[in-house]
Amino acid sequence: MLPSHATPASQHRLELAQLLARSCPPELAREIALTGSAARGMADDDSDLEVNFWVETLPAADDRLNWLYAMGLRDYTLHLKPRSDNSYWISGMLVDVPLEAGWQTFSALENALDPLLAGEIIERKPLTLVELIASAVPLKTQGHLAAWQERTGTYPPALRQKLVEAALKLWLNEERNSTIRRLAARGERLALFDYLGDDLEMMVRLLYAANGRWEAGAKWALTLARDLTLVPTYWESRLAEVFTAPPDRAMALCRALCDEALALASP
Repeated sequence: MLPSHATPASQHRLELAQLLARSCPPELAREIALTGSAARGMADDDSDLEVNFWVETLPAADDRLNWLYAMGLRDYTLHLKPRSDNSYWISGMLVDVPLEAGWQTFSALENALDPLLAGEIIERKPLTLVELIASAVPLKTQGHLAAWQERTGTYPPALRQKLVEAALKLWLNEERNSTIRRLAARGERLALFDYLGDDLEMMVRLLYAANGRWEAGAKWALTLARDLTLVPTYWESRLAEVFTAPPDRAMALCRALCDEALALASP
């Protein structure tokens, strides 16, 4: 079921995903879920329809493609190279919506999730897999998705600690800090915002950690952060001001936000 605030575009994508799930032969998928922006209820008219299919043994590429083609897929691309989590994807157009359909074995997903849930990996891109599973909407299930989602309910303290350590390493680098001060003094805004952008990205990641929430991808990080409860006062308006303030002021605003986020996330 979608969130109560789900957009009409999300509902439309859910209905298309349900049609796929009802028509999918069991040999092509044992577990199917709607994921991404539609599953969060936030899709708009330009959003993809993202559907994940899980199996014991990966079906042949031709079998996956032929079934989707029979379901109406057009202008497709069959991606032969797997993603980092060992999932295989087909993209194209289904009716009036861009489709991203990914197949993955149960074991491949569990192998990808295990180190993430243990807090062993801090890079954002692989970590977004956990949020994708946590927000997924089941379409066809044998209970695997519910078990995976139960595991995502605990945010690992080790991950929070590692993010704090990574932030300290970044922000206590005096050579880097000197470069930022020089760029601000010169008014070199383009180069300065390369650095401040990295700082603000780390700041937002710390807010997720402080709230024990898994991070979404960069496209949704600020939108979903609006639901966080443990945050600096007026953090959104202060963040927006960083991008419009004079360089010296932008640097100071950014530093204050980073310090407050670090204090919230620190044990």
